[in-house]
Parts: sequence; C-alpha cells; structure tokens
Amino acid sequence: MKFTSRLGIRAIALFEGGKAMLMLVALLIFIFSFHLNARELSEALVSQLHINPQGHYVRLLLKMAANFTRAEIIAASACAFLYTVIKFSESVGLWNQRQWGRTLGIASIGVLIPYEVYALLHHYTHFNLIALLVNSGIVLYLFIFFNRRSIPSSVSNHFQ
Repeated sequence: MKFTSRLGIRAIALFEGGKAMLMLVALLIFIFSFHLNARELSEALVSQLHINPQGHYVRLLLKMAANFTRAEIIAASACAFLYTVIKFSESVGLWNQRQWGRTLGIASIGVLIPYEVYALLHHYTHFNLIALLVNSGIVLYLFIFFNRRSIPSSVSNHFQ
C-alpha cells in the first residue's frame, strides 16, 4: 500500500472524527443547557457565535426552536448522538483501513450528496459548493482507494 493512500485515508478519518467531536461538544452543551427552552438556547448560541440573527437560516432555526416540544428536543438529541456514534465508528474504521469503515464512510457521506446538490441548485453559496466538492471527493477517494486495495494478490499475479 502506498504511503500517500494511507495518509489520505488517515486524513479523511481525522476529518470525520473531527466532525463527530464537534457534534459531541454541541450535544453536551445542549444537554447541559437543557433547562433553557429551545428558543432561549438558540438565541444564546447565535449570540455567542456572533452569527447574524437576521440571516435566512438563523431566522428559520429560531422560528423552529420556538415551536419545539420537549419530546422533539429529546428526539433531536438522540439523532445527534446517533450521528456522533456513526461518525466516530467511521473514523475508527477508516483509520484502521477496514472494509466496514469504507462502507460506512461511503454511505454516511454519500447520503448527503443529493441534498447538497439540491441545496446548491436552489440556494447557491460558496459553502454549499465546497461541501459538495469535499464530500464528493471523499466518496470518490474511498471508492478508488479500497477498490485498488481489494484486488486479491492471486488474481493480480495470475495476469502478470
């Protein structure tokens, strides 16, 4: 296996693990701030992160947060936890170059690509374009790296 291939896979593993860590931190902040209602928490996060509260998505978030029930907040927290578990598992599988890590990576990243295309076509931003390019590149890299690696040596020796 080439050093550059291993380095690329490890970089993807770190990137995906970093996303999991960010989600875990956000989830923990959310859980420890659970005594606030969702609207207060959203407004506090917008203020702390210095995000423009008049932005389209921020207003949408604040509007949705005002209508969240306790059960919906618990469901959203459970989904965030599941996302974290999947991304950490993917990261470990990729780091150790396991086939299941590749499959999990392609599935968990690839499922976002149609949404990113839709978002890009309906509301172009540089962030949407970068997200689409990065995620498409990662999925393509995972296909190429593991397909090249998965050819049994007996088959490749047979054709030499």
